[in-house]
Amino acid sequence: MYKYNDLSNKSVLVTGASGDIGLAVCQQFLRQECQVYALYKSHDEALTELKNNHPQGGNLHIMQCDLANEEAIKQLCSYLAETAGKIDVLINNAGIVRDSLFATMSCESFSSVIETNLLTIFRLTQAALMLLRASEAPVIINVASIAAIVPSPGQINYSASKSAILGFTRTLAAEMAPKGVRVNAVAPGMIESRMVKKVSRTVVREVINTIPLKRLGRCAEVADTIVYLSSSASSYIVGQTLVIDGGLVMR
Repeated sequence: MYKYNDLSNKSVLVTGASGDIGLAVCQQFLRQECQVYALYKSHDEALTELKNNHPQGGNLHIMQCDLANEEAIKQLCSYLAETAGKIDVLINNAGIVRDSLFATMSCESFSSVIETNLLTIFRLTQAALMLLRASEAPVIINVASIAAIVPSPGQINYSASKSAILGFTRTLAAEMAPKGVRVNAVAPGMIESRMVKKVSRTVVREVINTIPLKRLGRCAEVADTIVYLSSSASSYIVGQTLVIDGGLVMR
């Protein structure tokens, strides 16, 4: 992986850090010698393993936080203000899926995905603004999905949440750029992960056949793009969504 010298010792806050993409993001920022604050809700085993085995594992700070709880977010930001003093990079990666066809989807399934995938981004980003603005070159990166761009039957809740993230990203970027905060998004396609392993092998093969590169993406490839967007190498990129899908969408 390319080394971005400007990222060394920066403070990076990663939500959804215990998932496959979140773990890869933490790993790649550790390689950049960042101080990584990794948030999880209920399972920290994989993060603990990463901390114990990575050469820069001492820079990984594992923190439990329920992002649906405003008081928990306030306590998190107070802790970061005392210990780190600032946030240089915020990666909004927390997300869930609760798939079902529209005709049979419950309102609770719809609202729970919107709550986790969208409203938590609003709450945490707003609460962290002062910490971000304490940085010399703050960056916010929101993790969306190509489900925000192309139809994804059975995922109307997920698609709605990820589509909203793209609009949120553009408008927040327009508001924050004059204040020196860069905001962008990434939209991964089908990535090798525990989530994709739950998808029918037939469906996965059909998708691979439509991808020009003829393979699934890797979590590290998503993480590498996020690290790039966090560095000064992307200093003139604002309000954009980088699609990481092997050419599936080709927009």
